[in-house]
Amino acid sequence: MSKVRKYTFIDLFAGCGGLSEGFLETNKFIGLAHVEWETPMVNTLRKRLIDQWNHSEEDAKKRVIKFDVQKTEELIRGHWSDETKKLYEKENHPDIVDKGLDGLIGKTGVDLIIGGPPCQAYSIAGRAQSPTGMKYDYRNYLFESFVKIVHHFKPKSFVFENVPGLLSACPGDKPVRERIYEAFKAIGYSIRTPE
Repeated sequence: MSKVRKYTFIDLFAGCGGLSEGFLETNKFIGLAHVEWETPMVNTLRKRLIDQWNHSEEDAKKRVIKFDVQKTEELIRGHWSDETKKLYEKENHPDIVDKGLDGLIGKTGVDLIIGGPPCQAYSIAGRAQSPTGMKYDYRNYLFESFVKIVHHFKPKSFVFENVPGLLSACPGDKPVRERIYEAFKAIGYSIRTPE
């Protein structure tokens, strides 16, 4: 009996791994890397990979990367700066510090990139509670790091999960959804637009 090939994915803004978990549960996907910058979520996801998905402790530490995706080049290529090492080296595997996602993925290839950038800046509730309507919140532009990573690995497709408020968020002179559509179109992807 031949083995069925599983699809590979990277999870950005992984949180505790809810989106990863859904893909892994199908038994059709292999999570190559899960990137999250908050320690409690990183620890939860690593523990889940060990307890539920039979990864070794070392492998879970390699695959779950505690990192800020805004430092996109260092995330992809490694060779972290001294400043980045001070922030993240102790909580990551040395291979990630040295070689980044490129070293972890190697020649495997990435079929899918999934992720849900933080939704506070896009959510209607978040905008209502902010005196500036979240206009100057850096999280409005985290999709740019997602796009750069998609562009680098060129997966067959991606899943960009967020909240309904994303469709109406407009922190500048152009709605965020238009910025997102244009950014993905510029790197050769098409997005189904909401009806």
